[in-house]
Amino acid sequence: MPDPSLWPKTIDDAVERVIASMSEKEKSELGNSSEKELINFHFGLGWVIRNEFGLYQGNDALLKACARSRFNTFESLIFMNDPDEASGFIIEEVWKRLKRDAQTMSQRLIS
Repeated sequence: MPDPSLWPKTIDDAVERVIASMSEKEKSELGNSSEKELINFHFGLGWVIRNEFGLYQGNDALLKACARSRFNTFESLIFMNDPDEASGFIIEEVWKRLKRDAQTMSQRLIS
């Protein structure tokens, strides 16, 4: 089990760690996927996120951050302790960041 003191506590930290751990090929595969295709990353990347970030082992800070960010108040209470929902949200946020970074890079190349 990973050291709990090393678990990310915020969504931004989790996203940065995921991106830092990805190869360029993995970044390209995720970044070029459609939003509907993100479910395809649930058992690979999602599994790594759930296990390495302690989502099954008690990383309540990250679970709560994901719940508060994704759902309204009622839904956040229901999904607050759901590692699958949290990892899906983190994958979606990684995907958005990769898309945004690719767009920024394209704009720099054009300028």
